[in-house]
Amino acid sequence: MHPARQYGAGGVDGALRLQPVYSSVRILAEGVAQLPWEQFRDTGDQQVKMPLGQLLAKPSAFGNKFDWKYQYVSSAALDGTAFGLITQTDGYGFPTTVEWLPPELVAVQDSSPFNPAKTRFYYAGREVPRDQLLLVRAFTIPGRTRGVSPIKHFQMLIESGMDALAYGAGWYKSGGAPPGVFKNAEYEVEEEQSNVIRRKLVAVQRNREPLVLGRDWTYTPIVVPPDEAQFINAMQMNATQIAAIYGVPPHKVGGTTSTGDMRYSNVESEQIGFIQDTLDPWLVRLEEALAEYLPASQYMQFNRDARLRMTPETRWGVYRAARDIGGMNVDEIRKAEGLKPLPRPTDADDYDGQDFTPLQIQVAAARGIKEIIGEGTGGEGGTGGVERNPQDNPQADGAQPMRPVPSSNGNGRPRGG
Repeated sequence: MHPARQYGAGGVDGALRLQPVYSSVRILAEGVAQLPWEQFRDTGDQQVKMPLGQLLAKPSAFGNKFDWKYQYVSSAALDGTAFGLITQTDGYGFPTTVEWLPPELVAVQDSSPFNPAKTRFYYAGREVPRDQLLLVRAFTIPGRTRGVSPIKHFQMLIESGMDALAYGAGWYKSGGAPPGVFKNAEYEVEEEQSNVIRRKLVAVQRNREPLVLGRDWTYTPIVVPPDEAQFINAMQMNATQIAAIYGVPPHKVGGTTSTGDMRYSNVESEQIGFIQDTLDPWLVRLEEALAEYLPASQYMQFNRDARLRMTPETRWGVYRAARDIGGMNVDEIRKAEGLKPLPRPTDADDYDGQDFTPLQIQVAAARGIKEIIGEGTGGEGGTGGVERNPQDNPQADGAQPMRPVPSSNGNGRPRGG
């Protein structure tokens, strides 16, 4: 059987017509595609950020980075494996462009007993060498090269969702239930008279005109509560189950949570939870896969903090804390905000925006206070390792204490008082 026919009627495209499946894949793919990636070199004692290489700067010759990352997730989430064809390499044999292949056109033939070295790959009926492929598997089990396809293994669940959707569409198309009952309590109405009355009543309702009744006629509208339409509950349960398969928060795809309408305390907490619980496995999969195709000691890492949307007050509070401890200098903070570095100082005593000295030490130095770091609670006079200038302590070296000076309003003691 052709792989495209193994996922029920319509294949993957048919499954994507089911809203929870489409929404789950879209949330995952967009979440990964929106995050920028960075390239680092491990020098042993530190990780040095470096410019993006050819593969990470433009991984596809026909699309941008957003589409490339989006296609990786959509292929792996629907088929279980993303198959990338290496179409170009550099002089050292490292890939520079990789194009994702349609999973339904890729066939994987494992040996029996299983031996990964003997696995053969075919694309559109033509064999492709393993070293020309980039494989990223989403759902892996031992003994299989190809990842498990959620669409295939949860075919009955997806089909039940489609059946509920078809039932709901037919229910609404047929009107669901009669809009009301028009009853004459005094006379028996013949079929021909009933048809005439029905046509007139429908015409009045469609034109939104007032309904005029005689003394013997009564009209009772029929209202069906939405909860009584069981297919709505079935659709919500189906959405919750599909969200659980993909690890997506159910309320994002139309499902419900077991604890009711649970929410995070704020947007930042929700974003952090979404990255850690939902996106991070998909990010790590691609990071690990691309590590094999980069030069030794180099690796790629997604900037997970880029997705966190903080308020300006919170964001600048983080910058301030980083600046206070010397974790960031002013120029790095300005760069993070898209601003130019500070002008270079013309005098050696002027402040340099590249200085990493903690802000508290700079303030102390500006005030003439010398702090001896690491002296514990000792120090001169029990100051905890802080030595002050004599000018800051008038009583030092036998100096006489200064007497209070009368204020301008006449209060206070006069000199010599």
